[in-house]
Amino acid sequence: MIVTELKRLAWALLLLVVQVFVLDHVHPWGYGAPLVCPLVIIALPLGTSRTEALLWGFGVGFIADIFAGTSGISSAALTFIAFLQPPLLKLMAPRDFEEELHPSFSAMGRWNHFRFIALLLLIHHLVYFALEGFSYFLIVDIAISMGVSYAASLLLILLVEYIRNPQK
Repeated sequence: MIVTELKRLAWALLLLVVQVFVLDHVHPWGYGAPLVCPLVIIALPLGTSRTEALLWGFGVGFIADIFAGTSGISSAALTFIAFLQPPLLKLMAPRDFEEELHPSFSAMGRWNHFRFIALLLLIHHLVYFALEGFSYFLIVDIAISMGVSYAASLLLILLVEYIRNPQK
């Protein structure tokens, strides 16, 4: 159990380093930035308690907030999807799933895992950009930023998932 948590911590720190030092400085077409930190929450196994998931979401979000200067936006968005992750995983898991299901393309099937990633990432981006904009005066700019960031984040997360769990 400790080894699993240490691996998860190393994975979270690696994603945070990539997010803070690389992706926060990439703005496709001048809008948004790809966000890969939600992958820490997306990859939590089915047996993870809700408290543990919420702590992971808040902890990773808090560290991302410190380095990005976003004053709680990442914490709120990641904690929210950490709250929704276990029931959504149960909902989208195959009928004959294991009790300790680790979300991956091989365990869930390509379509179910893609839908799971896309839905959690969409919810994350809706919360993140709603809190970041916090105004309806620039709704078009916020929507464009969210759309560009969502597309770039989804592509990066799918790429990381294919590299992390290659199909056999």
